[in-house]
Amino acid sequence: MNLKCSKCGSSKIIPLAGMIDQGQYSDGTLKARVGYTNPEAWVFKGAVYAKLKANICGECGYTELVAEEPAALYDAYLRSRDLRT
Repeated sequence: MNLKCSKCGSSKIIPLAGMIDQGQYSDGTLKARVGYTNPEAWVFKGAVYAKLKANICGECGYTELVAEEPAALYDAYLRSRDLRT
């Protein structure tokens, strides 16, 4: 992979496998919730999460988060958004 820092342009990128969420009941994975698989439900909406990974620039320290499976996240976002209108 030929990654470059989007801040300074350096190629000294440290790709991290993941980050650690230090919460009490954490599984050790930082996640972002974008939508639900069943947004019209009152409970058990089926939250859609993505694991987040980070790339850190070894030159300037800029850190960029990247979500796994972005297409699934976008689909969940669109489903949630369509129900609000």
